[in-house]
Amino acid sequence: MKTRTRVTWSNVISKHEVEPFKYLIPESLRDIAAAVQDAEDCNHRIRAVGSGHSYSDVAITDGHLVDMSRLNRQLNLDKSKLLPKHQEKYLVEVEAGITVQTLNRQLDRQKLALINMGAIDEQTISGAIATGTHGSGRNEPAMSGMVRSLVIVAAEGKIYRIEPSEGFTDPAQHTDAAVELIQDDDTFYSIVVSLGCTGIVYSYIIEVRPRYWLYENRRPEKWSEVRQKLADGSMFNDYPITINGQSVKYPVRSLFIVVNPYEKDGDHTCMVARTFEVEKFHFRTLRDRTRNILATVVSNIPLAYRISLFVVNNLPKIVPSALERSVTALKDATYVNKSHKVLFQGFEYVASQGHGAEFAYNRHETRYLEVMDKIFSKVKQLSGKYKLYPSSAPTLRFVKASPMYLTPEYNTDVCYIGNPVLVRQKGAALILNEYQDIHLDAGGKPHWGKITNRLEGRTELIRQW
Repeated sequence: MKTRTRVTWSNVISKHEVEPFKYLIPESLRDIAAAVQDAEDCNHRIRAVGSGHSYSDVAITDGHLVDMSRLNRQLNLDKSKLLPKHQEKYLVEVEAGITVQTLNRQLDRQKLALINMGAIDEQTISGAIATGTHGSGRNEPAMSGMVRSLVIVAAEGKIYRIEPSEGFTDPAQHTDAAVELIQDDDTFYSIVVSLGCTGIVYSYIIEVRPRYWLYENRRPEKWSEVRQKLADGSMFNDYPITINGQSVKYPVRSLFIVVNPYEKDGDHTCMVARTFEVEKFHFRTLRDRTRNILATVVSNIPLAYRISLFVVNNLPKIVPSALERSVTALKDATYVNKSHKVLFQGFEYVASQGHGAEFAYNRHETRYLEVMDKIFSKVKQLSGKYKLYPSSAPTLRFVKASPMYLTPEYNTDVCYIGNPVLVRQKGAALILNEYQDIHLDAGGKPHWGKITNRLEGRTELIRQW
């Protein structure tokens, strides 16, 4: 294990940075155990970091900081040690430091795929799972929902394999005396999403599936119509798509909605992205093979971002019209590809220059639609009264209920409302505070990997969750 001192670490948006007493780079499970024991000997807090894609200060410590980047392998999974009912499932075991991007590539070579994932893929699998990264899919789990077993290093450097009560590993086949097997629902559902507070995860066994293909359609729509369809549930009805010139009805797998918060002609413009699982078919044109090329290229050019930031900070009155053009520019009639390429939404550079808050609501109730109305009113107030123009569009995603205790979707199908802002926009902190206050007043539950500073001092609210 490599140990370094006088290292400065920062998260991906450079919002939080720290100079830990020790910066440790383990290369094995035993290295992690040794790091925990060393931190305890020094009476230091110890935290693990992946790719730094959490916007919060969750990983900050001036004690021992563990860099998981060397623990990035897919491990050999001996299925004979599992209970018979699990041996026929599609399963992989991976170290916690592997990135979603690398895992996707490895699975694809094995003709396998993740069941679901978030909108970007630079995160480590452990960071994505521990903070509740969810993606979108009304009948699909968040990333934590794919976990079937995990190995974690806790206090005193003790090593545990944690699983649900029904079991996953056959206890009779668990022969590693250095790793204690715990099969208990409360323990498992507490640890999978726990922001690293229960120990340092070394590996996960996750359930995957055979490689599959997704068809994505993005088109501009009016919020008034989308709102009504969300309220009555018809937004999730079968939807006709065109395959090889023929119109075919498919069930909507997922919805991703981007809404311009500024009114135009008495309504708000949306970009609605619908995805459908389809059989692989022969592409008709290059357009089928790619997303909107112009939007993809522009969103990854640093100069385009700098121009946008200049406009936001120096010519704020044109933000509403610029945002209108940005939302409509995302339209794309047809994009068909392997699942992970469609689930990955792109816009890497722009995404790396922004942060935001995101809160979840029961999707079977209309409260989240009322929250959107409050967001529109707040944007109108900020821009009209205070000349502060929020520069990004709210987003809506839909996720299946989860048994993981700390997830916002615990026992409830949810709609996530995301409120991104550019990191260097003037007034960005104030805008985010206003958004968070709307959500907290409405009873929303936060995505733990996003900005949650308005929860400081509200321990009773956290305890309720």
